[in-house]
Amino acid sequence: MDINKLVLDKKGILIIAVVFIAGIILVMGGDGSSKSTVTAESVSSDSLNKELEDILSQVEGAGEVKVLINYRQSGEKILAYDMESNTNERDDGKENNSKSEVVYDGNKMPVVLKEYMPKVEGVIIVAQGGNIENVKKQLIAGTVALLGIDEHKIEVLKMK
Repeated sequence: MDINKLVLDKKGILIIAVVFIAGIILVMGGDGSSKSTVTAESVSSDSLNKELEDILSQVEGAGEVKVLINYRQSGEKILAYDMESNTNERDDGKENNSKSEVVYDGNKMPVVLKEYMPKVEGVIIVAQGGNIENVKKQLIAGTVALLGIDEHKIEVLKMK
């Protein structure tokens, strides 16, 4: 078969395109779908409050600690989708059909590719030792290190 004739013919172009796409799929080791089993381990805002309380209560002189984290906006989850695309050639042009479905794991839960935590606006820490200046500084430093927010967004108060 002559390559020049094949390239000039519409069916020939379609055959070359299909072979090219099949080669890419084989090289990528896939079956043509974009399924992914990557999951993100997430920390909910409630568990983040609890974990911060637990770790800050370990600071010497802090005593019992309660934490309230205020969020500016909610978090976001990026889900995995199975995408299928079909191109049909018609007399009046090409027709592209595509559909996508959310991918579920074995427990019928959507597969999460990425999860973005909500943005922290401020933190209130109430601690038994919240009136001790050295303890207050350590509680603020630990919170800054964990949440990556500015010190002025953290308030440490003495527990009654």
